[in-house]
Amino acid sequence: MIIKNAKIYGEQKLDIKIEDGKITQIANDLNDDEQIVDIEGKTLLPSFIDLNVRLLDNEFSIDRLYDLEKACLKGGVGTIVLKDSLEANTQGYALYFDKLKSLDINVLPTIDVLDKTEKLKNIATLIDMGAKGLELSSTLGANYLRQCMQYASMKSSPIFLKCFDESFDDHGVMNDSKMSFELGLIGISDIAETSEVAKMKELVEFYGNNACFGALGVIKSFELLENYQSEISIHHLIKDENACENFNTYAKILPPLRSKNELSYLIKMLQKGKIAFLTSLHTPSTKKDLAFDEADFGTDTIAMYMSLCFTYLVKENILTWKELCDFTSYNQAQFLGLNKGKIAIGFDADFVVFDENISCSGCELYKDDKLEGQVIQHFINGKNLSL
Repeated sequence: MIIKNAKIYGEQKLDIKIEDGKITQIANDLNDDEQIVDIEGKTLLPSFIDLNVRLLDNEFSIDRLYDLEKACLKGGVGTIVLKDSLEANTQGYALYFDKLKSLDINVLPTIDVLDKTEKLKNIATLIDMGAKGLELSSTLGANYLRQCMQYASMKSSPIFLKCFDESFDDHGVMNDSKMSFELGLIGISDIAETSEVAKMKELVEFYGNNACFGALGVIKSFELLENYQSEISIHHLIKDENACENFNTYAKILPPLRSKNELSYLIKMLQKGKIAFLTSLHTPSTKKDLAFDEADFGTDTIAMYMSLCFTYLVKENILTWKELCDFTSYNQAQFLGLNKGKIAIGFDADFVVFDENISCSGCELYKDDKLEGQVIQHFINGKNLSL
């Protein structure tokens, strides 16, 4: 297959040849193939890779899995790290891992290390069966943390860390600030995150783990982790705590949205490379039409992920497409040991055709926003998938 007239990373127009699911040539005027797809100067980008994705209500079903796949393809995401939503025995996990392999997108499942009785799962066996990483909460007991991090080192398995103590503020629901006081809502203190980040940083250094410090929001956390692989959601670079006005539950996400002055500083940290990964923080919930205190944390935005990035980061000249794709694709591929995340010879042919001239309406947190650009084609391993 040859993709003709592709503006790679929105820049130079070239042709790309794909053979056996990989990019084999990038040049002008390629024609020596029976199958030619002319994209007429549309932007070609590597498929995004998201390390922090959950199913609806964090509950597994076949329908929810297929719905997630459709949303990912629409949002430009070709590979996801899917967080554990099962309450199953070892055989149940084996069936689950096999089912994920049947999808067109690349799904890398992690496992929550504790079962429903708060006992440690058979981690070594589950990794051997197909689990691609361990989910660790910083509030696990010290002995559990020790065992899990030793298993991860022994099995060369990445770990995905949640650094947050929800009990610190008696179950706060938004950023601890003047606005939370005015709304009469319990705030979440910075220390509930930063204290846990500091602890897990020491443990990761001690055990030498390949760790992703997932979805952080406090400036000090990223300063502590300057030489580590930290993650921020796209929402924390676009929206601030003012989105919570009128008790808007779609703005109730974890970590909470920050103050407006912090948002600009977080953008500067990303530009300087002090943050490794961007995520859509896809955590969809059916429990949003409730009082703010009672509604779930979460956001359902993976289907508009690439449009959000284009509208608020690329069009605003905060990042070029190529710079952005390091934070959305290439860095994640390196962390996971995948041959993806870059449009270059020898890499897997996972990419999207993005039309920068289409406008669309946002939803949920972005219901009043006009978004620019849209994914119109998605290729995984060189296969053109329907959206």
